[in-house]
Amino acid sequence: MDQQTLAPILGALDECIEKYIEDRKNRIGDFIERHFSIQETFAIQKKSFPLDLLYSPLNTLWAIPYLSAKKSVETLDKMGWTKLSPTMEKVPSGIKTGYQREIERLIATELLDSEALLTELRKHPTFAKLMLSKELQIDESKIQKEFIKEIEKYTASQAFIADLAGSLMTLAAGWWFFGDKSLSLLGLGNKIARKMARDKAASHFFLGEKLGSTFYGFFPPVPTRTEIYMATLAVGTLLTAFSIFAAIMSDPVRKKLGLHNKKLTTLVENLEEKLFLLLKKEIKQSLRHSANDKLAS
Repeated sequence: MDQQTLAPILGALDECIEKYIEDRKNRIGDFIERHFSIQETFAIQKKSFPLDLLYSPLNTLWAIPYLSAKKSVETLDKMGWTKLSPTMEKVPSGIKTGYQREIERLIATELLDSEALLTELRKHPTFAKLMLSKELQIDESKIQKEFIKEIEKYTASQAFIADLAGSLMTLAAGWWFFGDKSLSLLGLGNKIARKMARDKAASHFFLGEKLGSTFYGFFPPVPTRTEIYMATLAVGTLLTAFSIFAAIMSDPVRKKLGLHNKKLTTLVENLEEKLFLLLKKEIKQSLRHSANDKLAS
């Protein structure tokens, strides 16, 4: 197919995508108001709370090691050693929570709505004629995959920010309350158990608690396994509380700062470019096949 024949079709494609994208951008403000308030965030979180109760602290623990590994790989990549980059791209930034999946569903169905784009194409005179004559057939599954890919990239980056915030809050809590800068549950639990064992032994010291504290500072008592397990459980509960709090508050805070509007606008604009390239390729291939079939017959 020559460029002269293809030019008006690609022009029509640009018109349809531009109209669709403009409509999606106009929906962003209302979408944010409906789904990113504290009340709505809490309501969505409640639906998947039991599993997210497990996933949130795991993601929080993983956030800093993941970021460190990613930055290291990026540094090596800049130095010319690119072997680890493909592997790092496959490493997930965390486990997808129920809350994250629900936000993805809402973005896909209420904000982006791939069917709205297909409707724009079907009602445009240029495409209506081509589709009616069967000269043009568009693989809708490919369009759907492009939507899913861009939405997942958006939610993964947003969730990672919340997980990282939870990690930093946990680090701060560990340093402030326990004097430990690590994210190790067992390490924090062990430290708390040892402190509790020392305080308990000092309170029963025959020369008084003050001298007992000094004495057991040099000769610390060893806590039992049960005491270590209980302390670790307490730290795990605290970590979970920080993780859930960070997850619930992250979206309302981003809404207040205007970050959701900026990020969703970027998502829609990225999608505009990806859709044009995808559909341009699909249209060219479909029309070429149709032309070849006509010649063959």
